[in-house]
Amino acid sequence: MSNSLILLCFLLFAISAGTGISAFIVRKKVSSMHGMLFTMSISMGIGLFAGTLMGILFQDNMLLATVIGMGVGSVIGIIIGIFFSFLAVFEGLLSGIMAGMMGAMLGVMLSPIDWDRIIMIMFTIVVFISLMILFEVFTYMKKRNFLINILQNPFLVGPLFFLLCYLLFLQAPFFKG
Repeated sequence: MSNSLILLCFLLFAISAGTGISAFIVRKKVSSMHGMLFTMSISMGIGLFAGTLMGILFQDNMLLATVIGMGVGSVIGIIIGIFFSFLAVFEGLLSGIMAGMMGAMLGVMLSPIDWDRIIMIMFTIVVFISLMILFEVFTYMKKRNFLINILQNPFLVGPLFFLLCYLLFLQAPFFKG
């Protein structure tokens, strides 16, 4: 693993943690359907990224890559789902398992020349999911400060999102080989 891949994983963790914390803040104000959607989305995104990364790192051992990807996705789904309801826990668990499996299969199937691209695609998907959840969560917040007003403007967030993804893609290659 290179330093840029560690940076990418750290940013993914920080963005997902911020999304989870903001969903936790408004958990009493949202419906159970919103809770299930937040849980499913976050666990699916993290499970896909973790499964793909594990499939790439453990090319020779698909079982280990699948189990780790499923475990990461399901644990995230359970943790986020606990804040909302039992159905949200169940939804997060199942979507995390499914996403971890699919990500591991994808990571094992790809050739080494495509590893950097697929990691960036998965990172972009997770960041986009997190931004969509934050956009919905901010509609439930009564106190609006300057940061929330900026994050609710899609004409500012969209270019920032593409700029972040582009700058991180310039850090490639993520895998030494």
